[in-house]
Amino acid sequence: MGRATTGKLLLFVLVVCLLPAACQRPSAPLSAGRVAPDFRADDLTGRTVYLNAELKRPVVLTFFATWCAPCRDEMPLLSEVQQRFSGRVTVLCVVVDPENAERVRSMAAGLATPYPFLLDEGQGIMKAYGVQALPATFVIGVDGRIHSSYLVFGEDEKAALTELLTRLTDD
Repeated sequence: MGRATTGKLLLFVLVVCLLPAACQRPSAPLSAGRVAPDFRADDLTGRTVYLNAELKRPVVLTFFATWCAPCRDEMPLLSEVQQRFSGRVTVLCVVVDPENAERVRSMAAGLATPYPFLLDEGQGIMKAYGVQALPATFVIGVDGRIHSSYLVFGEDEKAALTELLTRLTDD
Protein backbone atom coordinates (compact mmCIF):
# COMPACT_ATOMS: atom_id res chain seq x y z
CA MET A 1 0.00 0.00 0.00
CA GLY A 2 1.43 3.36 -1.01
CA ARG A 3 1.82 6.32 1.26
CA ALA A 4 -1.05 8.23 -0.42
CA THR A 5 -3.38 5.23 -0.14
CA THR A 6 -2.51 4.77 3.54
CA GLY A 7 -3.21 8.46 4.20
CA LYS A 8 -6.58 8.27 2.45
CA LEU A 9 -7.50 5.11 4.35
CA LEU A 10 -6.54 6.73 7.66
CA LEU A 11 -8.59 9.82 6.80
CA PHE A 12 -11.58 7.62 5.87
CA VAL A 13 -11.36 5.70 9.17
CA LEU A 14 -11.16 8.94 11.15
CA VAL A 15 -14.16 10.43 9.36
CA VAL A 16 -16.24 7.28 9.82
CA CYS A 17 -15.35 7.05 13.53
CA LEU A 18 -15.64 10.72 14.45
CA LEU A 19 -18.55 11.88 12.27
CA PRO A 20 -21.33 10.36 14.39
CA ALA A 21 -19.95 12.01 17.52
CA ALA A 22 -19.60 15.36 15.76
CA CYS A 23 -23.18 15.22 14.52
CA GLN A 24 -24.69 14.61 17.95
CA ARG A 25 -25.11 18.08 19.36
CA PRO A 26 -25.85 18.31 23.06
CA SER A 27 -29.41 19.34 23.67
CA ALA A 28 -30.00 22.93 24.68
CA PRO A 29 -32.42 23.91 27.41
CA LEU A 30 -35.96 24.18 26.12
CA SER A 31 -36.83 27.65 24.92
CA ALA A 32 -39.85 29.92 25.15
CA GLY A 33 -42.87 28.73 23.21
CA ARG A 34 -42.05 25.05 23.53
CA VAL A 35 -44.42 22.69 25.33
CA ALA A 36 -43.02 21.82 28.74
CA PRO A 37 -42.49 18.06 29.11
CA ASP A 38 -44.85 16.56 31.66
CA PHE A 39 -43.31 14.59 34.50
CA ARG A 40 -44.05 13.04 37.82
CA ALA A 41 -41.71 12.94 40.78
CA ASP A 42 -41.87 12.31 44.49
CA ASP A 43 -41.24 15.16 46.89
CA LEU A 44 -39.27 14.84 50.13
CA THR A 45 -42.37 13.56 51.97
CA GLY A 46 -43.04 10.83 49.40
CA ARG A 47 -46.01 12.62 47.78
CA THR A 48 -46.08 12.24 44.00
CA VAL A 49 -46.30 15.52 42.09
CA TYR A 50 -47.43 15.68 38.45
CA LEU A 51 -46.53 18.79 36.48
CA ASN A 52 -49.79 18.79 34.50
CA ALA A 53 -51.79 18.72 37.74
CA GLU A 54 -49.95 21.88 38.88
CA LEU A 55 -50.76 23.86 35.71
CA LYS A 56 -53.92 25.39 37.18
CA ARG A 57 -51.58 28.33 37.72
CA PRO A 58 -48.17 29.32 36.29
CA VAL A 59 -45.28 27.14 37.46
CA VAL A 60 -41.72 28.24 38.21
CA LEU A 61 -39.65 25.09 37.74
CA THR A 62 -36.07 25.22 38.94
CA PHE A 63 -33.33 22.61 38.88
CA PHE A 64 -31.15 22.26 41.97
CA ALA A 65 -28.20 20.23 43.29
CA THR A 66 -26.78 20.25 46.80
CA TRP A 67 -23.25 20.86 45.49
CA CYS A 68 -24.34 23.91 43.44
CA ALA A 69 -23.62 27.14 45.35
CA PRO A 70 -25.65 29.37 42.95
CA CYS A 71 -28.59 26.96 43.42
CA ARG A 72 -28.44 27.52 47.18
CA ASP A 73 -28.17 31.29 46.60
CA GLU A 74 -31.40 31.34 44.59
CA MET A 75 -33.45 29.49 47.22
CA PRO A 76 -34.31 32.62 49.26
CA LEU A 77 -35.15 34.54 46.06
CA LEU A 78 -37.53 31.81 44.92
CA SER A 79 -39.05 31.73 48.40
CA GLU A 80 -39.77 35.45 48.06
CA VAL A 81 -41.40 34.84 44.67
CA GLN A 82 -43.50 31.99 46.09
CA GLN A 83 -44.64 34.13 49.01
CA ARG A 84 -45.41 37.18 46.85
CA PHE A 85 -47.52 35.12 44.43
CA SER A 86 -48.95 32.73 47.01
CA GLY A 87 -52.00 30.95 45.65
CA ARG A 88 -51.38 32.32 42.13
CA VAL A 89 -48.05 30.68 41.22
CA THR A 90 -46.48 27.32 42.05
CA VAL A 91 -42.74 26.95 42.56
CA LEU A 92 -41.30 23.46 42.11
CA CYS A 93 -37.65 22.61 42.76
CA VAL A 94 -36.25 19.54 40.98
CA VAL A 95 -33.36 17.98 42.88
CA VAL A 96 -30.96 16.37 40.39
CA ASP A 97 -28.90 14.62 43.07
CA PRO A 98 -31.66 12.72 44.90
CA GLU A 99 -29.10 10.58 46.70
CA ASN A 100 -28.61 13.67 48.89
CA ALA A 101 -32.29 13.88 49.89
CA GLU A 102 -31.44 14.13 53.60
CA ARG A 103 -29.12 17.06 52.96
CA VAL A 104 -31.82 18.74 50.85
CA ARG A 105 -34.36 18.15 53.62
CA SER A 106 -32.02 19.80 56.13
CA MET A 107 -31.29 22.77 53.83
CA ALA A 108 -34.98 23.29 53.03
CA ALA A 109 -35.93 23.20 56.71
CA GLY A 110 -33.14 25.64 57.61
CA LEU A 111 -34.34 28.14 55.03
CA ALA A 112 -38.04 27.46 55.61
CA THR A 113 -38.63 27.12 51.86
CA PRO A 114 -42.36 27.25 51.06
CA TYR A 115 -42.10 25.11 47.92
CA PRO A 116 -41.59 21.38 47.37
CA PHE A 117 -38.35 19.68 46.38
CA LEU A 118 -38.90 16.91 43.83
CA LEU A 119 -36.45 14.02 43.52
CA ASP A 120 -35.29 13.49 39.92
CA GLU A 121 -34.36 9.82 40.04
CA GLY A 122 -32.12 9.05 37.06
CA GLN A 123 -32.16 12.73 36.02
CA GLY A 124 -34.98 12.07 33.54
CA ILE A 125 -36.62 15.45 34.17
CA MET A 126 -33.32 17.24 33.81
CA LYS A 127 -32.69 15.50 30.48
CA ALA A 128 -36.24 16.17 29.22
CA TYR A 129 -35.70 19.91 29.77
CA GLY A 130 -32.21 19.84 28.20
CA VAL A 131 -30.58 21.16 31.38
CA GLN A 132 -26.80 20.90 31.26
CA ALA A 133 -25.83 23.58 33.78
CA LEU A 134 -27.25 24.58 37.13
CA PRO A 135 -29.17 26.45 38.22
CA ALA A 136 -31.75 26.44 35.44
CA THR A 137 -35.22 27.89 35.92
CA PHE A 138 -38.26 27.74 33.63
CA VAL A 139 -41.57 29.60 33.76
CA ILE A 140 -44.44 27.45 32.48
CA GLY A 141 -47.84 28.99 31.79
CA VAL A 142 -51.22 27.39 32.39
CA ASP A 143 -51.18 26.58 28.66
CA GLY A 144 -48.32 24.15 29.36
CA ARG A 145 -45.83 26.22 27.35
CA ILE A 146 -42.51 27.60 28.51
CA HIS A 147 -42.71 31.39 28.72
CA SER A 148 -39.15 32.05 29.84
CA SER A 149 -36.01 30.38 31.14
CA TYR A 150 -33.08 31.56 33.23
CA LEU A 151 -29.65 29.95 33.46
CA VAL A 152 -28.69 32.13 36.39
CA PHE A 153 -31.03 33.56 38.95
CA GLY A 154 -30.17 36.69 40.89
CA GLU A 155 -31.89 39.95 41.77
CA ASP A 156 -32.12 41.07 38.10
CA GLU A 157 -33.73 37.79 37.07
CA LYS A 158 -36.04 37.94 40.09
CA ALA A 159 -37.26 41.36 38.89
CA ALA A 160 -37.85 40.03 35.35
CA LEU A 161 -39.56 36.93 36.75
CA THR A 162 -41.79 39.05 38.99
CA GLU A 163 -42.83 41.17 36.00
CA LEU A 164 -43.57 38.07 33.90
CA LEU A 165 -45.54 36.39 36.69
CA THR A 166 -47.52 39.58 37.26
CA ARG A 167 -48.54 39.53 33.57
CA LEU A 168 -49.34 35.80 33.65
CA THR A 169 -51.46 36.04 36.79
CA ASP A 170 -53.29 39.23 35.81
CA ASP A 171 -54.71 37.63 32.65
